[in-house]
Amino acid sequence: MPTALFMSGAVMAFIFGIVVGSFLNVCIYRLPHDESLVSPPSHCPKCNTRLRSRDLVPMFSFLFLRGRCRYCGVPISWRYITIEFITGLLYTAFWLALAHQYPDQIWTNAGLLLVAMAWVFASTMLVTFMIDLDTTFVIEPVTWIAMGAGLVFELTQKWITLKDVQFSIGPWTIPYLPAAVPGMVVGFLVFVLMDLFGRLIFRKPSMGLGDAFIGAAVGAMLGPKVALLSFIIAIVFGAVIGIVLMIAGALKRGPAPGSEETKKKTPADDEEELPQGTYMPFGPFITASALLVALAPDWVTVHLSQLWHWWVFQNPFMS
Repeated sequence: MPTALFMSGAVMAFIFGIVVGSFLNVCIYRLPHDESLVSPPSHCPKCNTRLRSRDLVPMFSFLFLRGRCRYCGVPISWRYITIEFITGLLYTAFWLALAHQYPDQIWTNAGLLLVAMAWVFASTMLVTFMIDLDTTFVIEPVTWIAMGAGLVFELTQKWITLKDVQFSIGPWTIPYLPAAVPGMVVGFLVFVLMDLFGRLIFRKPSMGLGDAFIGAAVGAMLGPKVALLSFIIAIVFGAVIGIVLMIAGALKRGPAPGSEETKKKTPADDEEELPQGTYMPFGPFITASALLVALAPDWVTVHLSQLWHWWVFQNPFMS
């Protein structure tokens, strides 16, 4: 692919990404409150003034207004421009990765569909990341969209390569089964089993079912093997960051037994409550590791395999 065409696609991906990022900000704010995504129109939460088109230009309106509302002067959260910028970076990164992998097909209908599904997956993971980080809840329909995107992404890859669309066992020809299907099952069951294990230890729910839906979405996009690798990376990152935050004393803690807050709770509340003690949402680690692995699954698999081989066979501490 000519360099100019390759880079022009990257620029368009970034511009489209920051535009979509503006909409993702709406999703992140409204979905947890069960509000409509289209009504009421965008407005300042302080003075309630309806924002005009010139106030809604992604990134540039924020910079031009110096981070303040045009009408009442209240500071605008840096989160808005940050989400727009991150979405632009993700869209650009997925474009570059897929254009490098499929240079001759990227501008075809199949190639553009592949890019679109990667962008849908990235958007849903980013929305899930932020909502889970804010509320510790997962909006399950968002993960359903990610599952569909992962399935269509894999089928489109087969459309481009026309490989492994069927296989034979003796006289029987078996149609191709997308890896997204077992990937969803494996991804869902991994976190259900982790929750069951946590229940045995804490005697109450330790992980929400929402994490299982995230796992299913990741499995649909990456397939069962690479998804499991992604989960391991998430667990390692989560453990490291959790230890750091525990040392810093920055993690939330449940109410002490016998406190007024505990006395006011009903048994039904306890069923949905995280175990008392130190905790943090795990969903953001799942989504972040999935996005990183999805950008270069083969590269991550190969290099982690090499790292594991070195650790087992060449590491002097293992001798």
